[in-house]
Amino acid sequence: MANFYCKRPYTVLAALLMGVTGCSFNSPPDTVADQDLSSQTESILAVENPPSCQSQVDPFTKAIDKATGAANLAQSAQSPQDWDLVVLGWIQAIEAMQSVSPDSPKRAFAQKKVAEYLRNLDVAQQKATTKTSPLPFASFDNPIFEEQLLLYLSYVAAVGPPDVLIVGSSRALVGVDPQQLQQVLARYGKGGLKIFNFGVNGATAQVVDFQLRQLLTPEQLPRLVIWADGVRAFNSGRTDKTYNSLATSAGYQQLMAGNRPKLPESTTKTPDTCEEIPASITQSPDSDKSTQPGNTIPANDTAERWRLTRVSFETSSNPVPTPETRLLLTQLGGSQPQRLALARNTTGYSAIAMDANGFLPMDSKFDPKTYYQQNPRVAGRYDADYQPFSFAGPQAVALNSIQAFLAQQQIPLVIVNLPLSEDYLDGVRLTRERQFRQRMQQKAAQNEFVFVDLAEQWKNQNQYFADPSHLNRYGAAAVASFLADKSEIPWSQR
Repeated sequence: MANFYCKRPYTVLAALLMGVTGCSFNSPPDTVADQDLSSQTESILAVENPPSCQSQVDPFTKAIDKATGAANLAQSAQSPQDWDLVVLGWIQAIEAMQSVSPDSPKRAFAQKKVAEYLRNLDVAQQKATTKTSPLPFASFDNPIFEEQLLLYLSYVAAVGPPDVLIVGSSRALVGVDPQQLQQVLARYGKGGLKIFNFGVNGATAQVVDFQLRQLLTPEQLPRLVIWADGVRAFNSGRTDKTYNSLATSAGYQQLMAGNRPKLPESTTKTPDTCEEIPASITQSPDSDKSTQPGNTIPANDTAERWRLTRVSFETSSNPVPTPETRLLLTQLGGSQPQRLALARNTTGYSAIAMDANGFLPMDSKFDPKTYYQQNPRVAGRYDADYQPFSFAGPQAVALNSIQAFLAQQQIPLVIVNLPLSEDYLDGVRLTRERQFRQRMQQKAAQNEFVFVDLAEQWKNQNQYFADPSHLNRYGAAAVASFLADKSEIPWSQR
């Protein structure tokens, strides 16, 4: 990746990277023909020899050249490194095309090309993210757990351990927005805090205990733990399928044997400061590489490529979820990806994956009138998350272990009882929630932890929910803002 960057302001590139992480409603293509890009037109407009860093080049001509290079590489890209080059090529093309002056007669056409390049960049980013190498550690038999662990280890390697770590089940994963929390805290004079959401679908107290006490090293621990969930995570009466599966996995066995999950050391050299595209970018699509057997992406690789966003809300209250609430990104039949199953709201905006802080934004808004046309309504008395029910047992033991461990590490613990919709809180569930609230308040009164009860905070505001028991991104932002305003939470000051 030598000779790829020029010394110039990086704000444009950063803004582009942050602003195009959404997904189109078409499946990511395997060839440039599917990227809304006319290779013939680009070839006609392309400059044969890329200019040097010092040359003064018309931005429109430069953009076409960069786009052609990115399109050429996309035809034969396979590895994450290949797709990284494609991403950078499209970023350079967008930067150059956006630089066409508003006074130029080419401006209107250039803006259309910018929109086209953004779509191609979006596709390339998906490829670079989902066309991943095998996990660098043994499997824990939970794809979301593995992806979150991989992201957390990478986060720590990049910026160090977070000041605040959010843990819990899928309700935490989609229910507390770390970036919103950072921003609101900054407005309150507590800026610079790093916050990560390590929520995992199906996580119980036993799973959280494993994460904090056994999985992470002391150096990887935060300064504050926010455990966001609800009574279901503390019910020892039900079978803990998530923890039982994790405890029998190869990854768990490796950890118990002393082989802790870790990322390999980087061997990538720092790129030079010149933005000149490497030869691989401008390589002709007719080269030998693109015609060699095995250089195309196999169709049977699809399931692995979409592994990142496989999110299942496994609760008996929603035993047959729709694709929109069960799989945020999945293949729907056939040997090639046909379309993306996305969580969406009426605006059409879609969220396809966890963000860099581990948060999974859900855009759909819960509407009981339409929701129960596709999903059965399960009463609390028949909900296996609540029946049978007991506060005594392995989950209580795990809670006590977490409290003792964090106290020893001098890490404050905040337990947040996340909001639930009124539609979900029938008589049985409401009774359990109030028993849970009383139990947690008694423990909090003994200074064992800080307890924040939001279970009934917005029960009549369905616009904050993606389904009866999971918040959407608007609810997650509301929770973050509410927590930031709680003076009893010991936010660390950087």
